[in-house]
Amino acid sequence: MQDSSAFQFLAVDTIHESTTNPRRTFDEAKLYELADSIKHNGLIQPITVRPNNQGFEIVAGARRYRAAQIAELFSVPARIVEIDDTKALEWQLVENSQRVDVHPYEEAQGFQRLLDIPGYDVAALVEKSGKSASHVYARLSLLQLIPTVAEAFTQERISASHANLIARLPQESQAEAFEQCWRKDWQDKEPHLLPAKHVAGWIQANLYLSLADAPFDREDPNLNPAAGACVTCPRRSGYNTSLFCDVQGDQCLDSACYHGKVEVFLDREIAAHPGLVQIENGWRNPKEQRPGAIQRGHVRELETVIDNPDAEPVMPCEAAKPAIVVYGKQLGRKLTVCTDKHCPVHDPQAAAEAAAHPVPTMAPAPEIETEEEAAEREAEHEQRMTEYKAEQERKDEERKAEFDRQQKEYEVEQARRDKQRKARVATFERIIEQAPASFNPAQMRVFLRLLIHLDYSFLEEVASHFANGDENAQQSDDEIVLAALDGTADEKLTGLALRLVLSDHVAITHESQPDVLADAEQVFAPKKPKVVKTKAEGSNKPKATAPKATARKEATRKKAA
Repeated sequence: MQDSSAFQFLAVDTIHESTTNPRRTFDEAKLYELADSIKHNGLIQPITVRPNNQGFEIVAGARRYRAAQIAELFSVPARIVEIDDTKALEWQLVENSQRVDVHPYEEAQGFQRLLDIPGYDVAALVEKSGKSASHVYARLSLLQLIPTVAEAFTQERISASHANLIARLPQESQAEAFEQCWRKDWQDKEPHLLPAKHVAGWIQANLYLSLADAPFDREDPNLNPAAGACVTCPRRSGYNTSLFCDVQGDQCLDSACYHGKVEVFLDREIAAHPGLVQIENGWRNPKEQRPGAIQRGHVRELETVIDNPDAEPVMPCEAAKPAIVVYGKQLGRKLTVCTDKHCPVHDPQAAAEAAAHPVPTMAPAPEIETEEEAAEREAEHEQRMTEYKAEQERKDEERKAEFDRQQKEYEVEQARRDKQRKARVATFERIIEQAPASFNPAQMRVFLRLLIHLDYSFLEEVASHFANGDENAQQSDDEIVLAALDGTADEKLTGLALRLVLSDHVAITHESQPDVLADAEQVFAPKKPKVVKTKAEGSNKPKATAPKATARKEATRKKAA
């Protein structure tokens, strides 16, 4: 078996790229920048290959290999490993996930290839790639894009933000959402891309349906037997909160299923209560309206709500009837309406005309309310309003107290983590400052262990340190670190070496992971124990005598003599 820790130079023509590498696109300009750096400084970071019947297959380093070809190198440094196809794919995925310029769609394809291997799930991907679960789910959702949108995304005609928003939708809704990404103004020859927030707003208003506002029972599986109950349906935002972490509440993503359940619910209610008045709370095409439904403006809503149409409620007038909203705002709500436009009880003008022109055959007009009765009714109304406001204020105070408690816990946790991060940065800087001119055996073993587990992305962090945070620096990461190496004094080279291998270990580690920075601190910069002096030790120390006091004693002695 090949020694995986050994490096050797391999002829370029004996190396070939892997067919399983998820990465397929490379920025040509950056390739030539890297090739130019390689011409001047050589290939500093070896590529990783594995032997096969065609020579050596690249496991990690396809970009460096292409740049080396452009630089016309005869051979390149390589680390040779013997690993199976699953491990090779895993390494390729990890390397690509740590590159800032890998296309999200290619990263998604790499994730899916690993998921197709038995024993891999999202939790394993999170552990292997170092990415969050929400990142993995967001990438995997990109594979659900319809071909038109996927092609526009890979060609970078739309951004990753646009693609992520559309990918979470059912495929039958994606084409319509994709059209909302573009707008052609009168001065435009071609439609221009709109910001992703515009598309998000359109999706929220047109495709997301709040299940909290649904008039039907979300736990009823019989409203749509094919889809089942809403609470277990995967086509809702609450089913995968990692993917829909930015969506408020539990939203239904399948509008056809949602509206189908609404129709079944309404049919049941109307069949069970034949006397219900059906109200259209908004205009729509007459062909889409329910037979016999009327517009809301044609009836008068009454304060008395008939909760049970089967009961024999006391009607406020002869024309009062139970009703249900079958379309528009407050869909599914039951209410009581007066169907008589000229009702003498609810129409003041009709009541006035009836009083002015009494008809002998008509029933006597209702008695006029006395001042005492009006005052009593007003007092009762004010009392109810006072109780309602008090209840609302109590609920508001409870919500505010709960919010304050959560905010305080969050701030305490953030403060704790900030303190921990600062302590780790201080430990890291102390290790660099106290780096010895040469390593003793224990230090060398720790250093080599760090080197073996070196992350491919360490150069980016180190280059950022030496570039002083200048994100617009024209040099590549390799060039920045090489320049820093050239400018480092001989006695500081071990400090630079420690910075290279420890930069990726400054972040707070998970409880299940070993703390590499703490291990390095023990051998490179151990903390000195604090010396606590006892009272007995302090009493043995001679006390200093003030000069003035000594002078006074001497003068007194001479005077006495």
